[in-house]
Amino acid sequence: MISVLYYYYYLFYTRILPDDQPHATVVFTLGFTLSLIINCIVNIILAYIANISLGKWEMLGLLAIVLVILYFVYHKNGKGKKIVKEKPMILNNTVSIIFTILIFILAMLALFLQADITRNILENH
Repeated sequence: MISVLYYYYYLFYTRILPDDQPHATVVFTLGFTLSLIINCIVNIILAYIANISLGKWEMLGLLAIVLVILYFVYHKNGKGKKIVKEKPMILNNTVSIIFTILIFILAMLALFLQADITRNILENH
């Protein structure tokens, strides 16, 4: 699934918004997207279980960890270039594009709504 996201983010940064270093930009964008979703999930779980939420430094730490992992997995060892050659998809091109857009929308919702969701959980818990 991450390979599909990588491929379609790569297409975006080569066809829609051309970039000099599309692989590096894809690693950063994909890392940011995944870290938003991970931060939201971790925050909600911590609010329910421990009645706490992550601070900005913990969230930035998770972003850094995700970026480092993606850098070594996709950029450093060349897996990103292999993915672009393989052109991975989920069923077909349309489903893959819809999947990519939905994950990006989910990440944006996590960015804007996770603070409110976490605050509501902490206040009612």
